[in-house]
Formats: sequence, C-alpha cells, structure tokens
Amino acid sequence: MIAIRMSRARDFLPFLFLLFTLIAGPALAVQPVVKTVPWVPTNPLIPHDAISGQATTLKGTANVQGANFEATWDFGDGSPVATATVTNQYVISAVHTYVGSIGDVFTAVLTVRDTTTGESDSANYFVMIQALNPGDNLAADVNIAIDRGLWYLHQTMSRTTSISGLPSGRWTSGFAASSYQSNWASNLQAFEVNGHLPSGDPSNPYTETAERALRSVLDSLRTIGIPASMTNPQGTFNPDTNGNGLGIELTQSQDQYQGGMMMDAIIAAGTPAALADTGPAGIINRSHADIIADMADYYVRCQYVGTQGGGWRYGCGSFPDGSANQWAAIGLVAAERAFGYVTPTAAKAHNVTWISYAQGIDGRSGYTGASSAPWGVWATTPSGTVQMAWNGIGRGDALWDLSETFLRDNFCNIGGATAAIRDYYYGMFSFTKSMLLHDSNGDGVAEPITMLQSATPGVAPIDWYAAQASSGDQCDGVARTLINDQAAAGYWRVHNVSGSQYSFETSWAIIMLNQTVFASDVPVAVAAANPNPAVAGQTITLDGSGSFHQDSSLNIVSWSWDLDNDGTDDATGVVTTTSFAAVGSYPVRLTVCDDETPVVCDDTILTVIVDTPPVAPTADGNGPYVFCPATQPWFLDGTGSVNPDDGQSEPGLPGDSIQSYEWDLSGNNVCDNAAGAQPDVTAFFTAAGIGDYLIRLRVTDTTAVSFPSSGMGDLSDTATAQVSVKPANDAACQCIDDLTARAKSGKIQLVWSDSAPEGGYNVYRSTTQGGPYAFIANTTSSYSTYLDRGLTNGVTYYYIVRPAALNGDELCQSNEVSGKPSARTRRGRR
Repeated sequence: MIAIRMSRARDFLPFLFLLFTLIAGPALAVQPVVKTVPWVPTNPLIPHDAISGQATTLKGTANVQGANFEATWDFGDGSPVATATVTNQYVISAVHTYVGSIGDVFTAVLTVRDTTTGESDSANYFVMIQALNPGDNLAADVNIAIDRGLWYLHQTMSRTTSISGLPSGRWTSGFAASSYQSNWASNLQAFEVNGHLPSGDPSNPYTETAERALRSVLDSLRTIGIPASMTNPQGTFNPDTNGNGLGIELTQSQDQYQGGMMMDAIIAAGTPAALADTGPAGIINRSHADIIADMADYYVRCQYVGTQGGGWRYGCGSFPDGSANQWAAIGLVAAERAFGYVTPTAAKAHNVTWISYAQGIDGRSGYTGASSAPWGVWATTPSGTVQMAWNGIGRGDALWDLSETFLRDNFCNIGGATAAIRDYYYGMFSFTKSMLLHDSNGDGVAEPITMLQSATPGVAPIDWYAAQASSGDQCDGVARTLINDQAAAGYWRVHNVSGSQYSFETSWAIIMLNQTVFASDVPVAVAAANPNPAVAGQTITLDGSGSFHQDSSLNIVSWSWDLDNDGTDDATGVVTTTSFAAVGSYPVRLTVCDDETPVVCDDTILTVIVDTPPVAPTADGNGPYVFCPATQPWFLDGTGSVNPDDGQSEPGLPGDSIQSYEWDLSGNNVCDNAAGAQPDVTAFFTAAGIGDYLIRLRVTDTTAVSFPSSGMGDLSDTATAQVSVKPANDAACQCIDDLTARAKSGKIQLVWSDSAPEGGYNVYRSTTQGGPYAFIANTTSSYSTYLDRGLTNGVTYYYIVRPAALNGDELCQSNEVSGKPSARTRRGRR
C-alpha cells in the first residue's frame, strides 16, 4: 500500500492550484522530479537492510503534489505495483514485505507521473535481505531501526513558509515534537550523525529536511553581552575567549539545559566555515565556528563560581544540578574536539571540583550533591561521567573507576525509569556519550569504551552496546534495548521520568544506535573475504575496498588488519591475504582511518569460515563499473569469483568447478539478464539509460556431480556490484584520451598524459578489439607509462588504462589502443 500524509502547511495547495486554474486558465506544467531516500548518503547504491518476511517501508519524495500527480511503486520482486495520488510531496511511501534469502537484492522504482501531460520521473530504491528473522542480525536490526526512526522524523516535520525568506522546518506535532527549541536541534542531529547533512547532495530528500531544521535552530539564538573577567576558586579568567564581548543564548528559557544540544546540532553539520543564512542580527552571516565559540563562552560565563564547584542549572550562574551539567559538558567537548574551542583552564578545573563534590562513596553522582537525586541516579551518575570525559578523567582515576563500577553493577537493572538506566533514556543518552567520548589522558582524543567493567568481585564486564540476552549475555545492551522499545511507526516514547523528555526519545535513540554524538564525518569499515568459506591452507584475499566515508569531502587513507584477533595489526593495505591451517571460524578485524584532524577511525570484524569440501563458491561481481559512451562495448567481469574446492571431488569423479555465471541486471533478484564470466552488457545498459544500478552475480558449482554422497545439490553464491552509466559530458567520461602504444619486439610501450591518481593506474590487455580485457598491472609511475613485456610477436594486443582511487575503485576508462610486436632485422654497416 502507499501511505499518504498531508503536512498542514500544504493542505490547501490543491485548492489554490484549482482556484488559480479557474481564474487564470491552465497552469504551466511542472516536470516531476522524484527522489528516494538513500541508506548511505555518500553512496546511494548501498541498499537499505530488510528482513525476509518483515514489512519494510520504501521512502520517496517529489517536487509536485495534487490530484493530477500519480505515484507508483514497482517493488522489483514481481508483485503488483502500488499506485496512489500524491497528496503530500514530502511523503510518498509504500509498505512492502520482501521474501528471500540473505544477500538477495531488490530494486524498487518510484515513478511520479503528471496524468494531465504524461510527464514523469523515476528513482530507484535498493533493498537487501540481511536476515531471515528479527534478532538474527544485530547490525541489520540497528540499521532498520535507524532507517525507520529517521523517516518518522522526516514525515512529522512541519515545513513552515520561511525564515529570512528561506524554507525552514521544525517539529510541532507527532511524538517527536516539542516546544523546546533543543528538540528541533536534537532531531536535526539524528539526521546529521547518519550523514544526512544540510550541505548534502540535493538528490537526497533528507538534505532539505536537515537544511530546514538548521535554519530553525539558528533562528532560535540571540547574542548577549558577557564580561571580560570572572573569578572562581581556581583563579581569575576571561570567559570571552574571542574578545568580541558576546555570548549566545537561546530565545527561550532553560539555556543551560538546551544549549548543549543546540551546539551539537550546529557542529554535527560539519561546516565550521559556513555562514548562517538565517537568524537575528548577531547570528545571520556569521560562521558556524564563531557562533559555537560564543555559545561556549556563554556556558563558561554562566558556570557557578561557588566553593562547591563549577556546574550549571536553570539560570546563568546559579547553583548547579547534576542534570543540567551533562548538556554543558557535551556542548563544550564538541566545541573543543570538533571546532578547536579552548575552554579557560580555571573553568574546567572548577568543574572537577563539582564532580568530586557530587559523587558519593559508592560511585553514584547526585543532583545538587552526593545524597540528592530526586529523579534517580540513573541520570545524574552518567552526567558525572560525561563531565569526566570533558575533563580528561578516565579509567585509572578513582572518580571514573568508582562511577563505572556503580554503572556496571546496576546496568542490568529493570523496573522503569526510576530504577534502571536502560529504562531512562535521559540518563542512557549521557551514559552512551560518556562511553564514546571517554578520554583518560586529557588530550581531547576519544578512547571509546566497549566493555563496561566493575571493580566488584564476581561482576563480569559487559558489552554495553551490543550485549544480547538471547546470545547468553546477562542482559541486553543499549542497541537491543532500543530496538525492542521502538514503536511500529518508528518513534520511541515513554522511557523517561518526565513527560517533558518524551519528545526527545526518538532523536536520542537514533543517535545512540549510531554510536556517535556530534560527528557526522565518520568512516565506515566494510570487509570482505574471497573465498569465504574456504578450505584449510587456502590463500584468502581480504578486501576493505567497500569501506566508505560519510563525508564526501574526506577520504579513508589507511586500512589495517588484525588477522589473528589478538589486538595487534598484522597487515596493512586495502587488500591483503591470509590463510588458516585448520577447520574453524576465524574473526578478522579491519580498521580504517581517515585524513581529518584528529584522525577518526572505525573497525569491523569479519568472520572467515574454514570448512571441509564440499564448500560453496564465493561470487565476485567486481566493480564499481563506470560506463561511458566512448568506451563501448561494456563488459562485466566475474572472473574474480573463487571455488575453494576447485578440482576436488570424491574418488573417480569430475573435480568441482564453477559451471555458471548468471547476472541480474534489472534488480528483480532473478539472475537471467546475462550469462558468462565476462558478458557484454552494452545493449542492456544502453537501453536502461543514464543512471546508477545495483546488479547481482550468481555463481554455481558442480557439487552434485563431484560430491554426490554429500546429498547436496550444486552450491551457489551471490554478490552485488555497482554500475554507473554516464553521459558523454560527465566528468567521469573526461578521462585519458591520449593513450598511445608503441610496439617493439616482444613488448609494447604504453604512454599517456594525466595527473597521477591516488591509487595509480590499472592497465588492461586483450587480444580482441573492444575487450573483454584482463588486468595485467597497476602502476604508480609518475611518467604515465607502462612497458608490457613477454609478448608474442605477430599478435595484435589491445589496451586500456583506468585511473584508480586509493581504495582501488576505478574512476574511468581511457581510449583503446593496439600494437603488434614484431622482430627487428639488424642492418649491417656499409
């Protein structure tokens, strides 16, 4: 079915359109423009996760709405299409249940058509089956929960007319709505930490949502004067770090509670030099970095200066409470670590005095003192730990160790928000922040904690995020808790002591599930093994080229591999090899790091299975492919697929081998569009036209013949690959166009001119004009040349060169050249 919801700001548009038509005659036609929500904004071809048999929501938008606009979802699995009138251009969704095997990929298509003119536009929506049942795959369940939560926030945004003449939006209805300005900021932050930035690609529907929300956040600020000198028990200092005499507060009350969330949202936009395009005087046209500096200065100005220590409360300079302090800490740590703000030393030191004052002997922190906790220590104790993270107090310091022990000893409590941290999102959010931002040496670089530990004898550490009772852990961690708590519509609610906090739960849950706080510019590690499964002693290729960055302006620059799971890296590079001598399951960790300052890293664990024959093959669809008109014909290449028990069999029987390569090019999960290891797909993709496509390769072996006693049929494996069909004028098609070949005896010299790409040049050769080509070398020659040796005289060879990115992805393809080596005849002297 297609779910249609009207936003209030658009309710009267169809009526106004009709009224204008009656008065002024037929309106000019508007060409529909369709957008679908990507799972990964920087790579829309990475599919959304789905569970076989579980309903999933397909999400799209358009630039038009009204009685004459019809939306159609083709689900890509052969089931009937769903059609409805576009009554809300921002919400064109369909709920569908996909059934299949793990790894199955479906390409759904959303089309919006003007029934009056016949004009239409379409966009693809990719879905991959990741599990057969809910609970089978924690990572997939997390992704699905985030996906649903973001769509709920997108649907419920009220898109007001304008601020400063520009489109804006905020949340005024629904379960994620509140009159608190920080609610809008937190909802915005949920998009940003998942890579959906206000400065993102306009083809992503969430880019506009984030852009509108940021304008509302900026419009909620105003400047206020601050003094040039303050004194607390640690000394006299200037809270005005940039010397402009200004702080920035909210235009509504409770600045000390709300300001940190506002700071996080602005920082998570990832654009410190960007100028505010909305807001009052003192805000508009100022850079995000300047705005954050003044917001941080205002927090420093409003810190309590009494002997009990420095904290914050409702009013500027009032006696602290352990609840408000977490919001100051998270705002200031973000300002420091992301935007380079330097907090006056006396202010940070005075906060340490408060942390000590508010902590009890058992490690719990109180509200206005060690013995005061009217809303429960499950908010105030995590608030204490996140303040410690700001101050560089971590493991090995008595303050931190006492607090962590208390939190671990009570982590599995049940009984609601007043009794259990996992039932009180206000506290669980600050707890999650403190685990992720933990910094034990004060250098401002996070040392995230994975295993929550206790000094209490007999209390074992627990993975605070990924623990699952269903897997034998003492209780569920944060991830499974949040997944289980999510409402079917995608929101979270009623997991706090106060109803005033309910509206924040959806954004906080999404941020916690993503395991981040204010950073959107994070790398994501993705590892693959070929073959997997393998046989004992076999060479296994480990490939990290699928890793990606959420920020298109940043790059992953290092890949390191822990091959034996001992915590020490054993190899580096995008691709490496290993082998395992015995049957078993072997975890391999990949860590990727980027080129920002400070460096941000991510890791993932890949499990390699070593088994005895018969073993299924491992498919490799290669790619990503970039197809340009000038480089036809276009070929796919599945020759990287591996059959781990190739040639083996039961005695006297034919050796096992890959018998078929079958390709799904249309996205319907049926591999019937092309066959062979290197099929020519020129005709198919010429007809498909310019666009991005997710294709699939299935390889099948001969197990039934080679190992009949196993009782197995022939074994198969599938893999996806990305295809981009570009127009001739696309930058990716403006590649090397001056490749030349000079034939010599037994060799051919290739020469071209181009600036050296980070990943060098991949050189390909064929004995057939137009290919398919075989990879022969990668060269990083700064002279743009390659000498191909050992050739047969009298044979014509055809070559192309493809520049490559650092991760090995090929960027484009050169012109084709040919050469025929021949023996030289010596001439004697006269």
